[in-house]
Amino acid sequence: TEVNDRAKYLDDLKIAKSLYRERIMTEMFNAYMDEPFAIKKDVMNYVNMIIGIDAENLGPDKMWKYKDPQTKELKALKIDERFIQSVEERMGLKIKEQQETFRTSIRKIYGQKISVDPDYDFMDNLELVKAVTDVRLKSDISGAGSLIGALANRTNEANQKLYDRMINTMLEKLNYCRTCAQKTIEYFCTQEDEA
Repeated sequence: TEVNDRAKYLDDLKIAKSLYRERIMTEMFNAYMDEPFAIKKDVMNYVNMIIGIDAENLGPDKMWKYKDPQTKELKALKIDERFIQSVEERMGLKIKEQQETFRTSIRKIYGQKISVDPDYDFMDNLELVKAVTDVRLKSDISGAGSLIGALANRTNEANQKLYDRMINTMLEKLNYCRTCAQKTIEYFCTQEDEA
């Protein structure tokens, strides 16, 4: 009955819906890529790219070698400046200074956290995770819209195969039960929540 409480409750509901929608997008991308940690890998690729972009040993092929903190193995990563740019633009970082400030903060977090916890993966940075998810959905699946269309309209064989493969990945690799897998895809195919 309290007006302020009601307003806060309605605002909280909108925030919860948007966070849930972001989670669904991440899960759908992982299911589509048939890889439980596809987005986590891409988030870490972004982080490693912005660390390696200024490296002295970066050749003209833009390949950077670094030691993986988890495995202690030497890895090679191709610095993809278009990917970096797309992620930062998704976060509204359009000016060079904004991008550099953000990159510096990520490098600082990396320096502080990785020495203490080598498994730290930046997945708690929701803004970064959302940006990477959006970029990957747009580039890898030529837009979330076409994936939604394929999953919602399973009248042709290719769409049905994609749906079955994603359901299977969700059951086998993402630990969903059949009902939750179907409902998650159903929710993914619904219109965006009212902002």
